[in-house]
Amino acid sequence: MNDSFYIAGGDLRSVYLAKALIKEGYDVKIFGFEEADIPKEAENIYDVAEFEKAKNVVLPLPCSDREGYLKTAFSKKKTLLSNVVEHVPEGAVLIGGLLPQKTVSEAKERKISVFDYYYREEFAVRNAALTAEAAVSKLLEMLTESISAMPVLVLGYGRIGRLLSAILKALDAKVTVAARRFSDLAWIRSEGMEPLEFRLLENEIGRFKVVFNTVPAGVLTKEKLVLMDKGAIIIDLASEPCGTDFFAAKELGITAEKALGLPGKFAPKTAGEILKETVLNIISETEEIPDAR
Repeated sequence: MNDSFYIAGGDLRSVYLAKALIKEGYDVKIFGFEEADIPKEAENIYDVAEFEKAKNVVLPLPCSDREGYLKTAFSKKKTLLSNVVEHVPEGAVLIGGLLPQKTVSEAKERKISVFDYYYREEFAVRNAALTAEAAVSKLLEMLTESISAMPVLVLGYGRIGRLLSAILKALDAKVTVAARRFSDLAWIRSEGMEPLEFRLLENEIGRFKVVFNTVPAGVLTKEKLVLMDKGAIIIDLASEPCGTDFFAAKELGITAEKALGLPGKFAPKTAGEILKETVLNIISETEEIPDAR
């Protein structure tokens, strides 16, 4: 019976996930939310040993920090992700975002079904749309002039880059998109934006007032930053380690923002709903979900 969920760690997205699952009629227990305003129907648990009773465990995105501790925005208590996972029983379902490979391997060895929702297409597309919307909102808060006709550069043409550039174009910004694949460059041109080959970035970067980076690699190095307008704004949306040399940007007086986890900050309710739908999709693929109501 997949009628209960244990939610371990997370930010406001996880709080709204709990609310959404409860609304669907599922029993929800939460760990790592001592300082959150949680729904009264959810049961707070404080001991990792409680996970020995779990059927389905949902972890946040990302599920852990660099030291391996579970991400917990609403708890001062530090808990190793491995301490949680080692108590999840055989036959349970473990669902998380950007799960460490070590965690995946160890869970599979113990016959736990493991799924990473970060790589699910239905999650990735909708999460990218939220990220793009939030990124534009963040930019508008930072600007002191209209975005209309402003020269804006988007680095990368993956899910976020494509959705972001479309929103910027709709706001009448003068959008250029840098990509490596010739097929992407063709799509960029066909959608009414200016394509730019990455190899030509150094020649062009100085003409942009705003740069959005979506590439999780060192694309905005000091050598490129020195060529930028000193009044420019960089918003880096790429996952860690991001793509901007933030130390060099500060030295050069360029405004550079590391904008991670935007869906959880700008639209946590919607992000929680998206996560709920993805989690239930995953469960439905493992076995038929009974009507918990």
